[in-house]
Amino acid sequence: MLRRPLAVALAVLFLAGCQAAPEQQESEEGPVTVTGEFGSLPVVTFEAPLEVGESTVEVLIEGDGRELSPGGPVLLALTAYGGDDGTILAERGAGAPRNLLLTRDDVGDSLYEVLTGTAEGSRILAVQPVEEDGGPMMLVVVIDVLRTRAHGEVVGLPDGVPVAGEDEAGIPTATVPEGIGEPTGLEVVPLIRGEGPQVMPGQEAIVQYTAWYWDDGTIYDSTWQNGAIPASVAIDGAFPGLRDGVVDQRVGSRVMLLIPPDQAIGTDSLVMIVDILAVTGEGQVEEPEG
Repeated sequence: MLRRPLAVALAVLFLAGCQAAPEQQESEEGPVTVTGEFGSLPVVTFEAPLEVGESTVEVLIEGDGRELSPGGPVLLALTAYGGDDGTILAERGAGAPRNLLLTRDDVGDSLYEVLTGTAEGSRILAVQPVEEDGGPMMLVVVIDVLRTRAHGEVVGLPDGVPVAGEDEAGIPTATVPEGIGEPTGLEVVPLIRGEGPQVMPGQEAIVQYTAWYWDDGTIYDSTWQNGAIPASVAIDGAFPGLRDGVVDQRVGSRVMLLIPPDQAIGTDSLVMIVDILAVTGEGQVEEPEG
């Protein structure tokens, strides 16, 4: 475990808004124990109230994903607990993923220093004093640094579909070879099979994507071209090909969607590669007919 001092309060970020973890992730120098899988709502235990003291930050899980770089995208799931009684402070963070840029303006000076160079897949524990109505108390925050690209088992391409790959920067690419006809219905081609929760109707999905026009291969829309900042998409409000293409897929997955005009934008078929990074909201279980 790696421990770093926290020189400045993290309140700027906290107020602004899958790998399996060990059964217990204990603080090296403090009385805090964290349990639960990375990316899920953690359970934090300690003897309350925590004595008000200095701020500390510890990396409880060392990730093995992309290292965060200044100005780049960062996807964080934060859960905050009051050190006086251990309750979750929903207004300061309750596990919902947050799309940010790794800048001092977005995350605050102190967290900027901590996150720069940290690998995606890491879990961080921050403990700091804060002022509440009842006086000073310790704030306990678990920060999961989520991945900003798909992660899982790579799936081989079937015959008769566009060729999918990555460029030198790891950004997804797609090419339609000659002789492949346009899709007449939605086709979902798995490229990477994630192991996270399934996407459900009624949720919002945080995704990276590029959509290309079928006829000439030009880009219709792309998060990768817009600073590689993941987008939050309301599943029920997405156009049909995207909506139906990601529902029931698992977080961490990358899928290639072959979308006919009547399920896309109405003028041309699309090839779309989508990385499913996280979901928010409870979702809706569809009732069977009859």
